[in-house]
Amino acid sequence: MLFNSLIFLFGFLPITYVIFWNLKSTQSRYIWLAFTGYVFYGYWDVRFCLLMAFSTLVSYLAGLGFLTFFDRRIRLLCLVVPITIDLLLLGFFKYANFALENLAGLAHLFGWQFIDHRLDVILPVGISFYTFHTISYIVDCYRGVIKPTRNFFEFSAYVSLFSQLVAGPIVRFRQIEKDLEDLGQADRTRWLTLGISFFVYGLMEKVLLADTLAVFVDPAWKDYQTLSSAGAWLAALGYSCQLYFDFSGYSTMAVGLGYLFGLRIPQNFNSPYKALSPSDFWTRWHISLSSCLRDYLYIPLGGNRYGTWSTYRNLMITMLVGGLWHGANWTFVLWGAYHGLLLILYRLADRWWDALPALLRQLAT
Repeated sequence: MLFNSLIFLFGFLPITYVIFWNLKSTQSRYIWLAFTGYVFYGYWDVRFCLLMAFSTLVSYLAGLGFLTFFDRRIRLLCLVVPITIDLLLLGFFKYANFALENLAGLAHLFGWQFIDHRLDVILPVGISFYTFHTISYIVDCYRGVIKPTRNFFEFSAYVSLFSQLVAGPIVRFRQIEKDLEDLGQADRTRWLTLGISFFVYGLMEKVLLADTLAVFVDPAWKDYQTLSSAGAWLAALGYSCQLYFDFSGYSTMAVGLGYLFGLRIPQNFNSPYKALSPSDFWTRWHISLSSCLRDYLYIPLGGNRYGTWSTYRNLMITMLVGGLWHGANWTFVLWGAYHGLLLILYRLADRWWDALPALLRQLAT
């Protein structure tokens, strides 16, 4: 079920909205948001719901563990065990066949015997996003950034929130914790105009711009051998715009849907193609992912605190992981390495680069 589909616009959304605002208590609204999240998610494949429910339960119990136990070793177990479970689930469904394919290729290269038994598994929609949600919750609980919730339905509503479940933004619990706590007293009209504006704007990005560009760009790439140099440039730039408007449109619709239900979901894009440097680009593009990678990987690795070469290493590791997070393919790893290299080169030449005229930096970026 997509945000721009008829069943969503004229069925799921109005029913969910009307019933939600006719419920009076905070708990009933938690339950309704959690239930509708599972209905929305189960529209693709109801089996996916069981996996998300298991991940939700594991992370919720970890939160209760932080409230119950104060021994450092037990708290460390409450951190490591659920994160390991989440990552194993993600690794199995998203990366198992990728690993088997590479093992088969390596065995063939060295002449070893290897029986390539690829697994017949379906990649659950949005698993990367809700895994980030649960892991960020566990880490923030461990760090004391947030107090774990005792309300299972509140946490379940957070994880399964349909507006950001399958394509982001990646929403941390602390970002919407206050709105969740105040959900029973939320005013339907407070952010109504804002929510409609964001949703309609995102819908236009997706339908009028991204989908229209796809009509021209997709056929060009299917028959790329016949493209002239000018045609190849137009196809590449057209795809860049198609990708941006598609992803940004979906994220903007998610922000609008959040406002419609009394939740302030952070924006995920800020005119990234206006960026003045590779570093600036990553403060504007998929902001929720880049900030999570920064806070939960780059900074724990040491960030820029231990010298130049450590900084470069940490940047490259972070971007490689970011690339692999996008998909189980070496092209994504190369994409991450490419962006890591751009960030390193910018750090090497930032004084020279930042002295250039803004328009030149923008065009070069």
